[in-house]
Amino acid sequence: MADVMDAVLQLRGLALDASRLGVVVGGSRSDPLTEQTIRERRTFYFTDGAELAAAFPSEANPDLQAAACVPLVGTTGIIGVLRLRWDAPRTFYVAERAVIATLATYIAQALERAHRLDARIGVANTLQEAILSRLPAVERYELAAHYLPADRQEKVGGDWYDAVAGRNGQLTMVIGDVVGHDIAAAARMGQLRSMLRAYIVDRREPPSALLRRLDAANHSLGEPTIATAVVAVIETRASDGYRLRWSNAGHPPPLVIHPDGTMQSLTGNDLLLGVRRFAPRHTWTMPLASGSTVLFHTDGLVERSSGAAGDGTAHLHRRLRTARRTRLQDLIEDAVADIGADRTDDIAMLAVRLPADR
Repeated sequence: MADVMDAVLQLRGLALDASRLGVVVGGSRSDPLTEQTIRERRTFYFTDGAELAAAFPSEANPDLQAAACVPLVGTTGIIGVLRLRWDAPRTFYVAERAVIATLATYIAQALERAHRLDARIGVANTLQEAILSRLPAVERYELAAHYLPADRQEKVGGDWYDAVAGRNGQLTMVIGDVVGHDIAAAARMGQLRSMLRAYIVDRREPPSALLRRLDAANHSLGEPTIATAVVAVIETRASDGYRLRWSNAGHPPPLVIHPDGTMQSLTGNDLLLGVRRFAPRHTWTMPLASGSTVLFHTDGLVERSSGAAGDGTAHLHRRLRTARRTRLQDLIEDAVADIGADRTDDIAMLAVRLPADR
C-alpha cells in the first residue's frame, strides 16, 4: 500500500514519501491541529515550519517545514484527518491542493469500506455463534463437534449440527447443509435448524417423520430452501443394548466406528429437502455395540476439487484409522488435520461415542 501511495504522489508531482503521511481516525490520539481541522471541517496548509509553529506551537519541529491537515469526510460526517508533512518549505499550488483533496477522498472511502467490512464480520461471527449449537451434557454419551467455514472472513455458512437430549437416555443428532456458504445461507440454515429443533423437542417421532414435517414447513413458508440433512436417534434398550434409527435427506452417509476399529457407512438415502413436497422418507434401524462411535459430517469433509467424493471418503477412513481416540474431540480434529486451505466448502462434524461398559 505504501509503495502504491508513494507512486501516486510522485506521479502527481507532490514529491512526498508515503511514509510521511499520517491518518488520525476517530478515537485515535488527538492534538490541537487535528481537533481544529475536525471542528472547522476545513483543510490547513502551512508553507514553512515557522508558520506552523506560530499557529500551533505543539507542532514545532526542525524536521517539519511544511504540512497539510485535511479532514476525511465520510457519508456520516468527519471520520478522521489526513496529515501530510515535508522536510522543506513548500508552496501549495491549486493543482497540488486538488490532488491532496482527491487523496483524502480516496482514504475516507477506504476507511469506510474497512469499517463496514469489520462490522459485517462481527455480525457474521455473532450469527454463527448463535446458530451453532452448544452440545448438551448427556449422561453416558461423549459428544464432540467441529466446524470450519469456507469463508475465512465471514466465518459463516450453510452447514449446521445439533444434538438434543431426550428421556430415558435418548439422544437425537442432526447434521445438515444448506446450499451456499455465506450469510444468506446461514440465515436460511438458521430457519431450518430452529424448526427442526422445535419438532424434536415437541414430540417423539421417528426421524423420517421429523424430516417430513420439516420439509412440509419448508415448502409452506415461502421459497423452499434446498438442503441435505440427517436426523438420527440413539436409544437405550434393556433387551439388546443400544439402537440407532436414522433418516437421510440426500446427505453424505454417517459413519459408524465399531469398537474393533472397523468402519461402516450407514446406507439409505432419500430426496433432498426443498426439492419435492411430500417426498417419501424412510427410517432405517441398526443395533449399536457398546463403545461404538457414530460420526456425522457434511460433504466438505470428503469432497475435493481434485477428486471424486469416493476418493475423499476412502481418505477419511484412512485418517480415522490413525487418529487419536482417547478423546472424541481429538478424533474429529485429526479427521480434518490435513485438509488444506484451498477448500471451497464448509465442514461440519458431529460425533457421539457410546459407553463401553454396557
